[in-house]
Amino acid sequence: MNPAETSSKLESRAFTLIELLVVIAIIAILASLLLPTLARARDKGKSAKCQSNLRQLGIAALMYDEDHQVYPIGWPPSDLLALSMPPIWYRQLQPYLGRNTNVSGQGVFICPSSLQKARPDERLGNAMREGGVWGFLAYAQNGQINNGRKEIGSRHVQDVPGTLLYADTDGWDACLYADGQGTANVCYRHSGGNEKSADTDRGVAGPKRPKGRANGVFVDTHVELLRKAPLRLFTLERD
Repeated sequence: MNPAETSSKLESRAFTLIELLVVIAIIAILASLLLPTLARARDKGKSAKCQSNLRQLGIAALMYDEDHQVYPIGWPPSDLLALSMPPIWYRQLQPYLGRNTNVSGQGVFICPSSLQKARPDERLGNAMREGGVWGFLAYAQNGQINNGRKEIGSRHVQDVPGTLLYADTDGWDACLYADGQGTANVCYRHSGGNEKSADTDRGVAGPKRPKGRANGVFVDTHVELLRKAPLRLFTLERD
């Protein structure tokens, strides 16, 4: 075989510029089709982890109620607020999750989708991190349960499968409030939402997305992906 024939065959095997551009365009189209699917799969994975967290919190609260005949304190009454470390649900549940009561939140108290810009005092620059506004909490306890009081237990709940116990929030409040209230803070961060997808804006940085879905655990410890959270899910009466 002479050199001219070899050169001719090599040229016939090479991509032309147009063919190369076509291949790149096809790859770009396939990537544009796959990326949303991958994003949805990632969101579903985080939502599943969030549901697992909430179920653990629900079981821990159930065990706490069995031991103390009351639920943990959503927000301490005035006589307890003066303490250096007042009893509050995200500390009171820690022994049932393998930690001490001097630990605030963290671990299963944080939704993996609760991404927010770090506060200046955290010294993380512009980094995004999990953990809600304060960095240790992304859920809240039903504001109808021991909010400023300490005697409500499971015996007071008349609608066990229909009463929320904990649900997604942006982490600002310890207590959870229903949609439509002035302090409504159920955060619909899953399925397209983000940390600003709640009725009350706590000043979380970034653009606001429409409401997606919020995970919530009920008194009977079953977990639901919620489109809305009306007052009837919070009241202890059957309605």
